[in-house]
Amino acid sequence: MFEKMNKIMIREGKIEDIPQIIQVIHDSIQSCVLDHQREASKIQTWLEKFDHASLIVDMLYNDCWVYLVHDKVVGFLLVSDTGEIRMHYIAPNYQRLGFGTQLFHQMHHTLLKKKIHQIEIQSTQTALSYYQRCGFHLHSAGSEDEVCLLYKYVF
Repeated sequence: MFEKMNKIMIREGKIEDIPQIIQVIHDSIQSCVLDHQREASKIQTWLEKFDHASLIVDMLYNDCWVYLVHDKVVGFLLVSDTGEIRMHYIAPNYQRLGFGTQLFHQMHHTLLKKKIHQIEIQSTQTALSYYQRCGFHLHSAGSEDEVCLLYKYVF
């Protein structure tokens, strides 16, 4: 049992996790065909937002967790102190296995301790059904061409 617990776990993200986190983010974004229709320019625009320096700042000023399988980062969630999910990515080979939901529950538990009772996410089309299953409801939407929709979850 102890051996199994060491192979899969959630813990707070660390600066030394950043290279693996960036890889998870990049792989996840590239797999979101619904959001970018494999257009290289759209993909590149998204990927440019995620570099080592920006992630250091985000991790220092927000709560974040990584999901590890055999000491490898396969998922990442970062949430602000106001309850805004800023990043929530799972490596494509680990999607639909419950890892994202487990990260979500870890975040939810932490926010309750901080007396935060509302979560917001700007969801892509690809992740939309996941967040709806988690109980999020549409709060506002941009134009039809916009990738992100603002969803709220109140508990």
